[in-house]
Amino acid sequence: MFSTEAQTQTSLAVELRQLYFDYRGVSVFERLDWGVYRGEFHTVLGASGSGKTTLLRLIAGLQQPRAGSVWLDGKEATGYDTHRRGVALVGQTAATYDHLSVANNLRLAEELSSQASEGLREELVGQFGLRGVLLQKPSELSGGQLQRLAIVRALLSQRPLLLMDEPLAHLQESMRSPIRKLLRRWQQQRGVTCIYVTHDSLEACEISDRLSVIGDCKVLQTAAPQTVYRRPASRAVAELLGRPTVQWIEVPERASVVGLRPADWQVVSCNCSDERFDEVFEALEDRVRIVGRLVSMRQVESSQWWEVQVGQELILVVWQEAAQLSTAPLSIGSVVELKQWNPIWLER
Repeated sequence: MFSTEAQTQTSLAVELRQLYFDYRGVSVFERLDWGVYRGEFHTVLGASGSGKTTLLRLIAGLQQPRAGSVWLDGKEATGYDTHRRGVALVGQTAATYDHLSVANNLRLAEELSSQASEGLREELVGQFGLRGVLLQKPSELSGGQLQRLAIVRALLSQRPLLLMDEPLAHLQESMRSPIRKLLRRWQQQRGVTCIYVTHDSLEACEISDRLSVIGDCKVLQTAAPQTVYRRPASRAVAELLGRPTVQWIEVPERASVVGLRPADWQVVSCNCSDERFDEVFEALEDRVRIVGRLVSMRQVESSQWWEVQVGQELILVVWQEAAQLSTAPLSIGSVVELKQWNPIWLER
């Protein structure tokens, strides 16, 4: 996974070696080898029940592996208690002291840090929009304010490793997006190592330096987000990224299946004639071309979703600017020609 042994020894903030963990006799991880570089924003993506939260708990010392070891900053930490590991953890629900004001919650976080300063607190309060709620209790805050408070408390600890377990999962996107941007900007400015768990592939691709997909008791792939999206290592990985999900079509002459992402199609032509036409499904290494008949159209938020019939296949196509694709009126029954570059090829 890592380029050289020297790089592994000097630049890994977290390393799991041959890690094994089970829960009530059911394996969660088996012989897991995995690492996160210092100063990177590393996102962990996986289906529900794949072990994302367990992974963070093993790193934080809240659970212990059955076998294998946890290394932090080049030192084995498997037997360390949580408070000795130099980690700050933010969960799905904000862990705050409800009887204290926001200001006192932050002061308490400072007291637990050996490096915190009033200047840092003021900077974080301003950046994360908490200045107007310092005298309020956590129970008086909105969901977004409460999660920002939990994140600021974690950042005030100035621990070198920040673990985040779907901290924004319960918030609507209008709240999640600005908090994500703030967190990412802070992480880049300070060089904090962050491991961020999510089930949202869009979120994972937006904020990550690298992305790990876990499932089947192991890490299925680790790479830059666009590499995982464009060149997934397996069908399971491909299906976790992209909305709508990838569509698979068998290509018998290649003994393969080709994965087509609905949002990646490009229009070549649209013909509104009802005359006979030749259906085409042309699958080459670097592109797929289809000619088929439009059988349904519907608006989904800002995009249009088409279904195109090509032989026995019904292919989903998603457009952001469908109204500009053809000068002629487009309707059910129209013949369309489309191409997609760099499809996903996997052996059957």
